[in-house]
Amino acid sequence: MLDTGGTPRPGGPTRGLVHSHSGLSRLVRSLNRRGAPWLMTAAVVVLLACAWAVAGGQGTPVARASGEAPAAPEEPRYLLFWFDAEKAAELADRVGMKGDGKTRLLGFGLPNPTFELGDQLPDRIRSAFAAARKHNMAVMLHFDFHLAWKNRPDLWNWFDPKKPGYSPDNRFNVEWHGWDGPPNRVRYLDHGVLERVAPNMCFTSKKVRAEVTRIVAKVIAPVLRDEIARLRAEGKEALFAGVLVGLEPGIDDYSRPNPEVARMMKEDGVPATPLGYRALLDRGFGADHPPDDFRKALATIIQETVAFWCEQFVEAGIPREKLYPHIAAPAPIEMTCAPIWTAFNKDSRPGWTTYPVMLLERDFKPIYDELEKHGNPPWAGVEANAGMPGSVVDWETYLGWHYNHGCVLVAVNMGATGEDLPRRLRDGAFSKEAVAAYRKFLTGQPLAEKPVSADHPQLRIQRKMLRVRDGIERWHKSGRDPSAVGKLMEGAAPLANAGKLDQLEKLVDRALEMLGETEKAPGESRPQ
Repeated sequence: MLDTGGTPRPGGPTRGLVHSHSGLSRLVRSLNRRGAPWLMTAAVVVLLACAWAVAGGQGTPVARASGEAPAAPEEPRYLLFWFDAEKAAELADRVGMKGDGKTRLLGFGLPNPTFELGDQLPDRIRSAFAAARKHNMAVMLHFDFHLAWKNRPDLWNWFDPKKPGYSPDNRFNVEWHGWDGPPNRVRYLDHGVLERVAPNMCFTSKKVRAEVTRIVAKVIAPVLRDEIARLRAEGKEALFAGVLVGLEPGIDDYSRPNPEVARMMKEDGVPATPLGYRALLDRGFGADHPPDDFRKALATIIQETVAFWCEQFVEAGIPREKLYPHIAAPAPIEMTCAPIWTAFNKDSRPGWTTYPVMLLERDFKPIYDELEKHGNPPWAGVEANAGMPGSVVDWETYLGWHYNHGCVLVAVNMGATGEDLPRRLRDGAFSKEAVAAYRKFLTGQPLAEKPVSADHPQLRIQRKMLRVRDGIERWHKSGRDPSAVGKLMEGAAPLANAGKLDQLEKLVDRALEMLGETEKAPGESRPQ
């Protein structure tokens, strides 16, 4: 997810541009909840997350789904970067080319924390289009409608009458921890650094939805329509890449928090429960008639919410073929309540975060399968980076997984909080290998897809880490104390961050010995 959580710099994007985003933060938090509470560092958890997706076999490239056709030759295809518009020239220099301006275009994306920027949005939109014209580069705009709303206590402050915006009715605008409450007070977000943010929004709130409609119709759409029309009149319509709608929407589950989050929750008096009850109440469920499948019911609400957001743009005159939702495709439903299928609706093309980890570690088959079910529409990888920790795919293959299978837009993300993750993402995005792959795409050359070897050192380590997790779970259930193993594993994160795979594997092997898990595990498969 794009990190739009900070105060924007004048004329520039907001703090960070990565989705350790909610998406990645949810991957981290959710793995911490799934057993192994002693494996607490983010790098270790990411490795474990990737291990979940390891499948047996050699991981050959996935063939194009039957009946799927690539995007029409005349339709523009975009390679974008979530990059400061003021540094567009620098971006072009680093890539070395801009494409042909019609069918292959280099560009940049501008993230906007919609509720927090408010009336600043028109000027930001105009500045972004001005930069696109000046540098003859494509532009995409991103609007977050649920994560960054800290300066809208008039919508979420239901609990502190001494603070601005207080109204007890605001309890209906935030998520609840149970059928009778309490409403949520604070959200815990990890974009590389764990922090407290404004409460979890209730997606079905009528008041919040009315505010989304107002902002899109009265603030965003008028200037956006004008800028699109101006590009069309200038014969430069291809420079408008589209709108990214939302920011990896999900509904948090605090029922099994990791120790760091649990400490904050105890300090804040936050119950250790799932969220989502307020939205379910709004949709007719209740304690006497709960949904048959709690997570699927929440997923349906998320899909309907994303569709509502997209509908507001279409009704305001923005072409639906230029709209893309932002769903975290690598994460299973247990993590976000927003599986891959929630990206489909009648008023947009599907768009996903496509980091090559977890469900997407070895290939994009989960995405291709859903695309085929929906008639193989054009789609976008709206938050992408093959340099994500845990990735084992080369850049050309990674781009091929997108563009060779009907994708019309890839947006590379490099932002996060902290230091290590942003540095790694930036280094990966502008490595020699990455730039070579970008140039092949921009010059229209075919992108080769290479198989991911099942014996890749990182995959091998991930499989072993999965066995460590399982061993710790068995010890925990049997009443044995695995804290010594957890203490040992604290050394894994520095080794992983430094890329010292040989030393990391030796450490993991030692953990397996301590757990009595020295026998080679049977073939693992992709988790269900």
